[in-house]
Amino acid sequence: MSKQVNPAFKAIAKAIAKGRKFFVAGHQNPDGDSLGSTLAVCSFLRRQGKEVYPFSNDRPGDDLFFMPGLDRINFSVLPDEFDFDTMILLECSDKKRGGNLDPLFDSVKTVINIDHHITGENYGTINYINAQASSTAEIITQLFEYMKAEITPEEATCLYTGLVTDTGRFLHSNTTAESMRVGAVLLSRGADIQKINTVIYNTKPYKELKLLGRALEKLNLLNGNTLAEITLTSKDFDLLGVDPRHTQGIVSQPIMIPSVEVSLLLREEPGRIAVNLRSKGRVDVSKVAVLFGGGGHARAAGFKVEGAKLDEIKNRLISSVTKEISKLQ
Repeated sequence: MSKQVNPAFKAIAKAIAKGRKFFVAGHQNPDGDSLGSTLAVCSFLRRQGKEVYPFSNDRPGDDLFFMPGLDRINFSVLPDEFDFDTMILLECSDKKRGGNLDPLFDSVKTVINIDHHITGENYGTINYINAQASSTAEIITQLFEYMKAEITPEEATCLYTGLVTDTGRFLHSNTTAESMRVGAVLLSRGADIQKINTVIYNTKPYKELKLLGRALEKLNLLNGNTLAEITLTSKDFDLLGVDPRHTQGIVSQPIMIPSVEVSLLLREEPGRIAVNLRSKGRVDVSKVAVLFGGGGHARAAGFKVEGAKLDEIKNRLISSVTKEISKLQ
């Protein structure tokens, strides 16, 4: 583990030891990192004899249902009584990111906030935000090491899933020597990398492939071919019988075009517009996402706008990104 450990680890370990009943959640529309970290933390807490209520505001894509413990997640169902003493939020850059959890914030004594987004807010009783970490799974692994906790093969599989999905199989710029070390630790603890690689990277349902094809057909190059934009409407999803959860990875496809600096994916969801942004590296797309109430990383960010018109958001977004690209010249 890295020699420098944030003092918050000590406070988190103390809160976990003291806590009796835990509410644990990741962010809305969970990805591999959010969900993998949630499952690993819940498993660890149960092994410590704690009562745990794992929560996810939304169901993940089908490719993540192989992860051990997913059948114990409460999807979109909050408990009848809020009698928790501790809430742990994972990869939630702000307190709304996990869903409408205000009643829990009002009732629990301790809120532990663990995140790796540069735009993360210190809304917890205890906050550990490390923007240098590749993923929340990397942080959780470090925390387990700090606590001298044995990591089970199931927990290792969940954490490795978070690590490889957020680093793009160690291809993204957020990959560091520490990321590789953590990956080695998880492999040594029994992470099932064959299943992870097969299910996430070498399996895709027919409908998702059709959606990718439709998305690429709708790809537009703007601003002298430096900006790529894809818009998927509700009609696109209805036509193919898919939903917005099946767009994972689409926004990264146009980045392969040599001239493209930034790629945008806008998708029409019920009552809102969701946007993903990707950068080749020279443009910090988190700055743009913040303008629309979102956040993320320099190379990967996003936001959602309730009750907005698609064309209005698209025009404002393209204008904002174009301004950032112009600064490169």
